[in-house]
Amino acid sequence: MTTYKASVTSTGEANVYQAQVRDFKIKYDLTGRKNGYKEGLDPKEALLCALGACESIVAGSFYRKQHFTYRSFYLVLNGTINDDRPGFDEIKMDAHFDTDESKESTEKFVEFMENTCPVRDNLVNTVPIKSQVTIIK
Repeated sequence: MTTYKASVTSTGEANVYQAQVRDFKIKYDLTGRKNGYKEGLDPKEALLCALGACESIVAGSFYRKQHFTYRSFYLVLNGTINDDRPGFDEIKMDAHFDTDESKESTEKFVEFMENTCPVRDNLVNTVPIKSQVTIIK
């Protein structure tokens, strides 16, 4: 069993948070400052980035074993939210490959990516989240 750990801390500014994993930091900013440009990611944007990065890592790690070839690729992820719930109602991933493979072979490879990606697995299948509260005095 492998355990991953991340921490998210409030900053001195309202709606600005600092996340840390190992020696890496990500700033989350929901203020909309700087002429409409934020200084950090919105958590929903970060979720799309995590999904896209995971799918890309799967592609880069397994294309040879899947007998699939490409020169390059990129993914575009779009998440839509209606006001009836706080999370995404739907996420669409468009995979763009520069390849000589057939459309059928490319679709089969993307299906492999989808079935192998751990982040997608966590989004598609219910993962229990258990909360605990600690009061600091």
